[in-house]
Amino acid sequence: MGQRLKAESLKPESVDLEGVDKTGLVALTKLCARLAKVRSFSFNASNGPGSATNWRGHGRGDVAVENFGAHTVFTEQAKFTDAEGHKIALSNSYRWTRCVDFVRLEQVQGDRPVLLFNFVPVTAHGFRHQNTHQSGADTYTADLILHADEVELIWQIHGPQKNERLHYHYW
Repeated sequence: MGQRLKAESLKPESVDLEGVDKTGLVALTKLCARLAKVRSFSFNASNGPGSATNWRGHGRGDVAVENFGAHTVFTEQAKFTDAEGHKIALSNSYRWTRCVDFVRLEQVQGDRPVLLFNFVPVTAHGFRHQNTHQSGADTYTADLILHADEVELIWQIHGPQKNERLHYHYW
């Protein structure tokens, strides 16, 4: 039948990566390692011209992290203070998945993950969404910056009633 691969051909030292730019692979590895260490987060929400929402304020909370192979699951609990001083309890669950050349971010709703973004490395520390995320008439985009001691995630939401920016810091 087909030709069998020899075990020696599967050893890492037998893979020829000479001439291959490893910047993205290293960035992905560092990002996944940093995500596994996250325990807290803060964020600021702001809106721009044309936004009909009142999603302005700041929040801070804790992250419970579970690692399952290529998956890192964040369960977030936070207190958000809006621009008028009202305090709101928030909770979210996100799943980060290491793929070959990107990191996938999904929001977990019940037992159903919803794809938000595939983040591809664009520099040694910067990642950009591969495709936008659509939710009804709203378009979501995001950039991610890896720092030595934190992960910075910046969301933009644009739609007929929205012009919002969410700036997260995970550490």
